[in-house]
Amino acid sequence: MRRFLHNYGPYLLLLLVAVSWLTFYLGWYPYHFYHQEQNQLFLWSADYLCDYYKGAGWLARLAGDCLTQLYYYMYIGPIITSLCLFLLGWLTMRLFCRLRLNRWIAVAFAVGVMMLVGLLHCHHAYRLSTTLSIIGWMMVAWGCSQRTVKRLIICLVLLPLTYWLMSIPEMKKPRQPDMVLEKNFAVDSEYYFGHYDRVIQMVEESDGWTQEMLFFYNLAQAQRGELPDHLLNFTPNQLGTFYKIGPEAPLLTIRNMNELYWALGDMTFTERAAMMTNVFSRENRNVRMIRRLAETNIVSGDSLAAEKYLRLLDKTLVYRRWAENVRKNGERIYARKRALVNHRDTISVSDNAHFLMMQLLDAHPENTIALDYILCSDLLLKDIQNFKRDYDRYCMGTDEALPADVRQHCQPRLKTLYQEALCIWLAGTNAPQEEWQRYIKRQDVLQRFFGYNRQRGSTAFRNTYWYYFDKIKAPEI
Repeated sequence: MRRFLHNYGPYLLLLLVAVSWLTFYLGWYPYHFYHQEQNQLFLWSADYLCDYYKGAGWLARLAGDCLTQLYYYMYIGPIITSLCLFLLGWLTMRLFCRLRLNRWIAVAFAVGVMMLVGLLHCHHAYRLSTTLSIIGWMMVAWGCSQRTVKRLIICLVLLPLTYWLMSIPEMKKPRQPDMVLEKNFAVDSEYYFGHYDRVIQMVEESDGWTQEMLFFYNLAQAQRGELPDHLLNFTPNQLGTFYKIGPEAPLLTIRNMNELYWALGDMTFTERAAMMTNVFSRENRNVRMIRRLAETNIVSGDSLAAEKYLRLLDKTLVYRRWAENVRKNGERIYARKRALVNHRDTISVSDNAHFLMMQLLDAHPENTIALDYILCSDLLLKDIQNFKRDYDRYCMGTDEALPADVRQHCQPRLKTLYQEALCIWLAGTNAPQEEWQRYIKRQDVLQRFFGYNRQRGSTAFRNTYWYYFDKIKAPEI
């Protein structure tokens, strides 16, 4: 047993450290890898691959980016990273052993290097190519560690070659795992994959929530037609409709707005947000935005522009099947989205979300997602006057400014939240009985409203809009 530990103990210790990192990445930190994959575009084309030869360290960058595209698949990112850490630890141990250092001290140095680089990988912008560069230099150092004239000559030849092939890219500072950012990436990625139920479950089961998490939670609920049913689950809440894209807007906000505009059905601002996200991505390449730009142009009916982006995706390993499927079945896949696009000639001088949603609803009041977002935005601001106006316009069809063929599609949206808000308006304006009967179709809501007025501000009603209206501070815009 002692002999076994002497011979294989160092390797088992290095393997244990690598497996520990693998367990951590798989169980607690997988979504950073998805984020890195989405934030690059690796093409299997001669022109694209030749671009890597233009700078030092091209082999490390090429290998790192090629492997990063595989992060799309579950478990691959953590497995690749853990294998690299094991190889790095093994090379470090071998190098220090060759330098006549005590074996277990060499193992301690190796473990330290593995821990340090493992922490570097916790930074969302740290690239695999940097670790591959370190491995490359470690291999050269190991090969040149024997003190002979022949080895010295070989090293003098290898050093410039290694710099050309494996020059270390920009390093990041080691940092502790950012679990808050990981939560943001988690709901973002799951929403991107279309796992709306998973997004809702993750947010509702979380001990703490960020604005980004609530943003995607609301988007997921809206996709199911249940946004008003869950709007007051979290306060303060975040719909994203009060954001504006400008020079001071964070990249994460710009990226999120692309998802909001897409859900609402505004293809012009979806394309704008996707373009801006692409501009601020690493090397101006973002495969997620390329896919969104293809979708946007398919929905808008610009097949030539869509084909430009699909041809890019044809040259990827992961998304080429998606591109083929969209070419064949795009009309069917996006039929619902195309039916709700505003084809009227409009000029938008700002990205005021309320104005954009009015444009969409003026053309298609049956656009449930846009309808819920405009009404819920009014209610979060406690703007009962605008809520009543929007409700009358798009749910009751009473606005004569809308064409008759559009007004016939207006249907009352009998959600509890909206019924509660209408009670506030009717009570505040001393509306006659006929108005109450016209708007309030839920007798259970009406009876509870009378009960709330007897116990105004009671926490027994904290899940109602009346309690929110009286007790919760509205967001500042």
